[in-house]
Amino acid sequence: MRLLCLNLLLMTLFAMTACGGGSGSSSFSHQTGGLSGNWQITLTRHVNPDPPLIFTGFLMQSDKSITGSLILGSKCQGVGTITGTVDGQNISLTIHEFGQEISLTGTMPVGNTPMGGQFSNLAGGCTDFANTGTWTAIPVTPMNGAFHGTFTSTEIPSNGVFDVTGTVVQGVNTGNSTATLNGRIARVGSPQFCFDIVPPIDDPTAVNITGLVSGTNVALTIFGSNGLPIAQIPNTNDPDVPSATVTADGTSISGSYVFPPTTSTDPCNRGDRGRFELTFR
Repeated sequence: MRLLCLNLLLMTLFAMTACGGGSGSSSFSHQTGGLSGNWQITLTRHVNPDPPLIFTGFLMQSDKSITGSLILGSKCQGVGTITGTVDGQNISLTIHEFGQEISLTGTMPVGNTPMGGQFSNLAGGCTDFANTGTWTAIPVTPMNGAFHGTFTSTEIPSNGVFDVTGTVVQGVNTGNSTATLNGRIARVGSPQFCFDIVPPIDDPTAVNITGLVSGTNVALTIFGSNGLPIAQIPNTNDPDVPSATVTADGTSISGSYVFPPTTSTDPCNRGDRGRFELTFR
């Protein structure tokens, strides 16, 4: 069940990438509140607590009002809105799931204590029975700046390990369920795979990483020097690590990857898959 929920979330991220979804800088709205940003909200039911329900997306605070959008974490696929109010240290939120509502009440984050409290919902189209339980929410720091990292092949036989360097810029928060990721990536040293991820030298503004982030979940596409996609992060068919995640402090991304075959000639006809980690400097 946990894997199914994760796959549904990643499918939503990939669909938004393909359709140009997510947040863009052109519709940026001024935001003043401390709750504006990327959040991961976890709901733990009193009955049948496992797996918890995970909702990810972006909040925008203006004075005492909260608005935003979340990738839904229950049986409902897609994106729902979230609204709410802040009154001192007290917070009240409502997640809207296609006619069904989840009500959250709690307190603002203090120090290392996360935002959280109690939630409840009636039976409806997204949940077959009424629920009560607890919830917590953690903010996820934006990813911006230079990184270095490694790609480690798990193919048999292995294609080895290669080092990479690059930069990523996270798009602004517009209250959508995702924010864009754009950047550049290049291998360090001699190539060990059959894949060219050297950025085009004649176009320093070229982008060869695009993707989306929602909560701690990341979906990326890597493009080759010819501008064609050559790799996907994560590898959703990986039975052990079907995801890619960023740490809540925004300092590193890790997970699985897949390079589809690029030619019909051995060894490049085998493609590659494995694990990666990128650390921001």
